[in-house]
Amino acid sequence: MDRPHLLYFTVEGIPCALPLANIRQVVGMVELRPETGKRRGGAGTMNLHGRTVPVYSLRSLLGLADRPPLPSDVLIIAYPPGECVALWADGVRGVQESPVELPPGAATPPGALLTEEGVIIIYDLGAFLAAEETAQYPLPPGMAETGRPISSHDAKRADAILADRARAVARAGEGGRETPFSELLTFRLADQEYAIKTQYIREVFIMQEVTPVPGVPDFIVGISAVRGEIISIVDLRALFSIPKQGLTDLNRVIVLTDGTVTFGILADYITDIYIRPTDPFTPVEPGTTPIEQRYLLGVIDGTVIVLDAAAILADPGMVIDQTRK
Repeated sequence: MDRPHLLYFTVEGIPCALPLANIRQVVGMVELRPETGKRRGGAGTMNLHGRTVPVYSLRSLLGLADRPPLPSDVLIIAYPPGECVALWADGVRGVQESPVELPPGAATPPGALLTEEGVIIIYDLGAFLAAEETAQYPLPPGMAETGRPISSHDAKRADAILADRARAVARAGEGGRETPFSELLTFRLADQEYAIKTQYIREVFIMQEVTPVPGVPDFIVGISAVRGEIISIVDLRALFSIPKQGLTDLNRVIVLTDGTVTFGILADYITDIYIRPTDPFTPVEPGTTPIEQRYLLGVIDGTVIVLDAAAILADPGMVIDQTRK
């Protein structure tokens, strides 16, 4: 049985996970609006592109002490049945296949389980959010239950950053304008971090078996069966002549598609998934990378190179002929 891929994140140092299929995007923490009424774990609401979305504090839901929001926190935009919610967490760790088979239905406590490795997997978000106030969730041994205090000076600066972000996230829904944000998935390859727009990513999985194909370019390591479809697997290091620096563990496959062409690219591991303003990306300085300019969109956060997935997918030499639709 195929195990789902999970988005891993942390709450007060506790590793947690949620099925990737339930998640729409991850955004930086914003200033929250107060709300009327009382919801279990309710922390307020946010304006997401003109839509009012309830925000839940995962600390509160897990029985931990709450604290004020920090700019380093994240909001995981997720979809339990019939609604859109935001889950407040410390940060995102990456995407991995579930280490265990998830229960087919709700159990006790509702919607979540603690693995032997100390990871809390929220496998049924609807049941988890609808649990009674008395629901007790298991925590890893020795877990502290106090939030991190921040100084009044830091709190003022944090509040200003969160207010600016709230205006930026809400602005996209005003007047019907198109959102100025792009969702990005970042990954590590040969000691360098890269990013790709998630609109071109179908899924991420752990590589198991790849069949070599004779007579293809060196950058195509072979073909693999993914959910009944045969796709080619591409090594970007060979394609772009990237020096093989440091230790690598190319066991993650990021499946790219534009609706016509589909193939996988190898990565050491996934580092993050989040949104940021689309333009402008910082231009790539000459000599920074051997990758040709036509495959680049720019740089974010000073060092993360954003690849142009559309250009890579459009390259006729990238895919073995029989894998084209």
